[in-house]
Amino acid sequence: MSTYAVTDVANYFINYYRKSLDPMNLPRLQLFLYFAQAESLVRNGTPLFRDEIRAYRTGPAVTRINFLYEEAGNSPIEMYGKYDESIFAKSDLSMLLDVAVYYNKFSTTELTIMSFTRGSPWEQIYTRDPTHVSTIDNDTIRTFHMDLPRIPSFMDVMLSSLGYSGLSSETVAFNEDESATKVYTSTEMTDTWE
Repeated sequence: MSTYAVTDVANYFINYYRKSLDPMNLPRLQLFLYFAQAESLVRNGTPLFRDEIRAYRTGPAVTRINFLYEEAGNSPIEMYGKYDESIFAKSDLSMLLDVAVYYNKFSTTELTIMSFTRGSPWEQIYTRDPTHVSTIDNDTIRTFHMDLPRIPSFMDVMLSSLGYSGLSSETVAFNEDESATKVYTSTEMTDTWE
């Protein structure tokens, strides 16, 4: 429920996918930032980061991130500055993990199409005038995404994959000796991919 520097949020996604077969590139990162901002606005009623999202020809994007990574294009990108996951509140970290897991099942093209859908904030704001790039305000993003189905939590996805589809993510899982099951942070999870 805090507001973070957009570079810290970007670093979360870059770090999360750094050892995967499909590391983060600039177009994909911009879409993850857009969907994370939308999720924060819907769940918490507050933005995840202060930087404006603008309606570029290629889709919703944060100008500062374009500036930092413009030379990378579609190549994998590295984190900007130092990354410290401990700056995130637990609820925000959980939300970022939900976004990372849910939206990763879509290709960058599919994510772009999702952001361009009829009535979307980008579609409402985008102008074909190349000399003018409009800001997509947070109220427009929130209003549009409030009417869409919620993304599942990471825990719901994991429980479902194990055959426990009737359980809620708020249900505490126990193992045979009835001690609470360890829930891994995204850093611990990505470290196991090596």
